[in-house]
Amino acid sequence: MRLNIHSVKVGFLFVFAGFLVLAFTFGKGSVTTTKASISGPPSARTGAPGELNCTDCHSQNAGVGQMSIVAPASYTPGQTYTIQVKHVTTDTTRKRWGFEMTSLANNVTAGAFANINATTKIISGSGRSYIEHTSTGTFQNQTGGATWSFNWTAPATNVGNVTMYAAGIQSNNNGSESGDQTYMTNVVIPPGAVTVIRNHVFSDFDGDGKSDVAVFRPTDGNWYVTGSANSQFQVTPFGLATDVLTPADFDGDNKTDVAVWRSGSAGVAGFYILQSTTNTVRYEQFGQTGDDPSAVGDWDGDGKADPAVYRDSASGSQSYFYYRGSSNNPSGSTTFLPWGMTGDKPLASDFDGDGKMDLAVFRPSNQVWYISQSSNGALRTDYWGIASDKFVLGDFDGDGKTDLSVYRNGMWYIRRSSDNTISYIPWGVSTDVPVTGDFDSDGKSDVGVYRNGTWYILMSGTSALNVRQFGNSTDRAIASVNTH
Repeated sequence: MRLNIHSVKVGFLFVFAGFLVLAFTFGKGSVTTTKASISGPPSARTGAPGELNCTDCHSQNAGVGQMSIVAPASYTPGQTYTIQVKHVTTDTTRKRWGFEMTSLANNVTAGAFANINATTKIISGSGRSYIEHTSTGTFQNQTGGATWSFNWTAPATNVGNVTMYAAGIQSNNNGSESGDQTYMTNVVIPPGAVTVIRNHVFSDFDGDGKSDVAVFRPTDGNWYVTGSANSQFQVTPFGLATDVLTPADFDGDNKTDVAVWRSGSAGVAGFYILQSTTNTVRYEQFGQTGDDPSAVGDWDGDGKADPAVYRDSASGSQSYFYYRGSSNNPSGSTTFLPWGMTGDKPLASDFDGDGKMDLAVFRPSNQVWYISQSSNGALRTDYWGIASDKFVLGDFDGDGKTDLSVYRNGMWYIRRSSDNTISYIPWGVSTDVPVTGDFDSDGKSDVGVYRNGTWYILMSGTSALNVRQFGNSTDRAIASVNTH
């Protein structure tokens, strides 16, 4: 009988191949786990709720090492932070390293990871996003520990506490899972407390949470301020009769700073700010003749007002808002945003309550407000007011959002953002200057008027009339700066 050598060889190869398939399918041998650990683990191995961890492939061995996550103490929505995952150990037999991490809020992916070097990569699975080591990022034969750095951009809105979960390996680099050490850790990052510059505490020069009665006198260039309890009186020489008043909290100390904008050619025009924290003058070259500096406000949500202007018909019929953010802007870059058309009235304020200014204009031709909400980029349109009205920006219902409000011949027309109800308040006469602020510190804007040196304020907390004599007929009431 002749032996068919060819048939025997083919048969042997099929059997060997079948053995390899079984080994890869059912075994947790060195080939499978070593490959996984070097190139990065599969998704959902961080130890987060509903997930496995490194012990799914590696034996659970204790060691003297530690694993940690270096993250910010709190987050500001939309801000980018550098995160680090660290391994440290005194065990010199540890010579290869690995990790996988995810960030969750209410068990849903929160924020976004970004690589900053070749030691990490981003994967996804089970509806979640993960960042983990690469082959380069195993740091072969390195002892003492390992560190991976990458960026994480916080969620665009406040989603509550964000928890970062990470699982990791400290390996002995022997080509198998034997002797590897597994670790898990997590860190909770709460949302940061945002200091919101709200319109109802506008004109608070002493930081007590109440708007102050204050005027600017063009004839002598002085600011006259009386404290909200009549216990303080200050006179500050600052500005020219031709300057535009732009008081706001530019240094973030919860006090309104004396400030003006002076027109001029590009490169000359700018803001002059007397910072209340240091009592020093800060000059911000910004804008040009024809700009509207009423756009000053907190555009980046860091609790500080930013220099800003609105330029009508900046390019053809397109108008623009320009601002210089104070948050994470070391080079002093200017942001410009197209919004509005020729003839629109700029009314930027915080209409969605996220602590940031929203792009907003009123179009006299069709009597429509066009608002771009900074919290989600959504366009909001509202019919409210007519071209001849005086537009008064304030939070009259205390929900942290600017309400649509106008003053017309002694009548206040207010649409409350909290419940969309409408209030008609007769207060003043047609020749009065409308003023608003939180003069009684109840968290709501009060309606008021300035008449030839006399203030008539309707306190929202008690509905009581507050009459104050302060100023003269040619003075500018500071609380009227919020009127357009």
